[in-house]
Amino acid sequence: MQDEKGSSTYHCSTLNRLWLRVRAHTKTQSEPYIAQQGISLAKVNGRPFDLRALVQKNADGAWELTGIGARMAGSSSITTHVPRGGTIEDPERLLAAVFGPEKAQQVFAKVRQTLLVLAARIERSSRSRLFEMSMDLGVDEDGHLWFFEANSKPMKFDEPHIRKKSLERIFQYGHYIHRRRNQDRR
Repeated sequence: MQDEKGSSTYHCSTLNRLWLRVRAHTKTQSEPYIAQQGISLAKVNGRPFDLRALVQKNADGAWELTGIGARMAGSSSITTHVPRGGTIEDPERLLAAVFGPEKAQQVFAKVRQTLLVLAARIERSSRSRLFEMSMDLGVDEDGHLWFFEANSKPMKFDEPHIRKKSLERIFQYGHYIHRRRNQDRR
């Protein structure tokens, strides 16, 4: 369970005991409780990790991957958030450590492709024009991808190369919008 104070891990032998634990926790909470499906994320040195990606529209108005980072959980932790003990890692290195170089390349290619498909579908479903999204994905022990969340107003990335490229893309897409508006006026 996780709240603003931190996270705790409980092991329950039955579904009934799990619900008793959730009810006891939510009685003190004024907000609804969200339970997320457990996923056996890939691990390096016993620590699970997930991927953080930034996709943005480019100078042609098309979705393009700006960069991918990785966050590894702290020891004995279920969360990869850096303020809660997680660390910033290289995604390709982590995938290679788990799957070996060849399968890691296949998984990474699947991640890249999936991110662009997700961006286009989320934009279409939102019925809004979006130009950037950060996305969190997990890779399980078998190399399957899990989509956790997308943010249409992402925070700045900690990785300098992603942050730099994201600023370039903002200007490129702005120039694209400017060109389109001028063409529409003619």
